Amino acid sequence: MKICHVINDLSRGGAETHLLSLVEAQIRHGNEVHVLLLGRDQNHFVSLENDFVELGIKLKRLNGPKKLQGLNPFSILAASRYFGNQKFDIVHTHSPRSDFLVYTSQKIFKKINKRIVSIHGKYGTYLQGNKYVDILRKSFINKQAKIWLSADKVIVISDSIKDWLNSLNPSIKPVVIPYGISNQDQEINFTNNNIGFLGRLNKNKGIEDLVTVFNSMANEHSLENSQLTLSIGGIGADSYVKNLQRASIDKNIKFLGYVKDRYKFFESLSIFVFPSYSEGLGLVLLEAMSYGVLCIARDVAPMNKIINHEENGFLFTNNDELKKIIEAGLKLSQNDKTQIIKNARNTIENSYSIIQMYSSIEKVYSS
Repeated sequence: MKICHVINDLSRGGAETHLLSLVEAQIRHGNEVHVLLLGRDQNHFVSLENDFVELGIKLKRLNGPKKLQGLNPFSILAASRYFGNQKFDIVHTHSPRSDFLVYTSQKIFKKINKRIVSIHGKYGTYLQGNKYVDILRKSFINKQAKIWLSADKVIVISDSIKDWLNSLNPSIKPVVIPYGISNQDQEINFTNNNIGFLGRLNKNKGIEDLVTVFNSMANEHSLENSQLTLSIGGIGADSYVKNLQRASIDKNIKFLGYVKDRYKFFESLSIFVFPSYSEGLGLVLLEAMSYGVLCIARDVAPMNKIINHEENGFLFTNNDELKKIIEAGLKLSQNDKTQIIKNARNTIENSYSIIQMYSSIEKVYSS
């Protein structure tokens, strides 16, 4: 099968990491895979381009500003020529702009055999801090739903996104296929008291709550002689990061910037906290579970569909609960921690494996 994936760029994020796992499995099963990119990778992010190239993926980047590619007639023409020359069996899009570009190309030039859409988030619902941008984004997504309805198949990565999509347009009948990852061969760390967060730094991630709780623990002398630290990995808008740093009154809160070595990061942790208010799925939470880290997440979908409280991790609803759970987690016996982490890794193996993900997407392609 000849497949073309279309995505904004290869700056490492949830969708891009998922795509790398998917195309690796597709090549391993004998498919010819191409990737069409709307523009350059983002600054301050690690690019996955070399990882794709090493797999033998044929990459093509469109010229011009990627934010306008769906509206740019030159890009639409270039993409249409590309699709016409290559004669792909499947064109699979992974972002709203790429959805719009491929839809427009198909509508005008009819060069696409089968169009598959993957929706990786509840676009337009996240807290961005600028209400005017949010209003425009939500308006765009409402129109985007009509484009998704015209696709041959729509894939969503969680039931939470499926419910959100149904609220936009109940006529869209998506298939739920979560991300697939592998459990990591890493020893469980019981030797430190390091708490960690990893992800893009913005209001939606709830990082202020985590900082507030850590500050509170410091003020109550809970950290005395414990050598407890909070490591925050990720990047965001300079103004937001500076506000976070100003709010971080305790010296044991460390801002790491972009984390290139995830193995080293997760190896350093005893507890991973994911306080996000809203996610498409929460790939980094799955990663933390696969690395054998004790995980705490906010009790909202889809995180509360991944974690069963006190079985394979912990859930909280407010800062007081988060503080109590962190303190209790630090005092858990080694046997209790081992069992919870074992259960978490079983969750990855049973519900979020790469094999399951690849097999489910193949069924969508062939249906």
